Amino acid sequence: MVSDAERLAQWRTIGSRHSEEVIEIAPRVLARSTDQEWAVREQLVIAALDVGRIELASEQIDILEKKFPASPRVLLLKGLRLEAEDQPVAAKKVYMAVLATDETNVTAHQRLIAVSLSTTDVPTTIPVLLTYLDNFYSDPSAWSLLADLYCRVQMYAQALTAMGHLMLLQSWDSNAVTKAGEIAYTMKDYPLSLKYFLRAVEMENGPRGSAPSESTKAWWGVKQCAGKLLEEGETLTTVVPDSMSTTPDQLKALDLLATERLLAIGGNDMESRRKILGEEIIVR
Repeated sequence: MVSDAERLAQWRTIGSRHSEEVIEIAPRVLARSTDQEWAVREQLVIAALDVGRIELASEQIDILEKKFPASPRVLLLKGLRLEAEDQPVAAKKVYMAVLATDETNVTAHQRLIAVSLSTTDVPTTIPVLLTYLDNFYSDPSAWSLLADLYCRVQMYAQALTAMGHLMLLQSWDSNAVTKAGEIAYTMKDYPLSLKYFLRAVEMENGPRGSAPSESTKAWWGVKQCAGKLLEEGETLTTVVPDSMSTTPDQLKALDLLATERLLAIGGNDMESRRKILGEEIIVR
């Protein structure tokens, strides 16, 4: 049978909160002598803040601060308490103080980003996120967030650059490739967007002869891009070299293939897709 102390340790190891249970179990563990006392108290602080037990969290923070008066971990707990008390500006100062002594403190960076997102505009948050990525380049979620922020301020070229870093880190991620295709489409670089969507289709569908992908987003992208390119032809501006351009005949074939694949994929929205695409086939 798993003891209370072992259960708390397991939750800490896997990063699982179980806040209500922690508040119930942790005092029993602390009432007994344990070599995990300080880790348990820290866990109890976070659980108490999760459920709005500010007084309980403060009691544990005071105990931790007496034991570790200059600990960055205790400072971070104070910052979390300030956030829970709806004092984001004060919390931001705490996180900046931690980073002033240790710029590689990942938790301080992440909390500073979260606070900035909730209290300032996007242009102010972007430099905070870039500073974090200067220290922790290999965080894919941060690159994805950066791309989203750039899109919110219509800086699509920068968003696409951020997605390039994400795709470099996660070359297997077809969703990232699809997202890059959507950004390129918004930029009206339809040839580039088409390349991304085709790559996403290739990644999702796997080897030749496999079943159609359950995701329709990339195929919709192919169809939309093919239609735009057939309509607008060579009047478009693109970063895709002429040697890699798609001919009108290829575009027509891709348009038809996308329609066939979209109709072949099942799902709850089958009728709406059949209505949109089926009528198009009849017209053809």
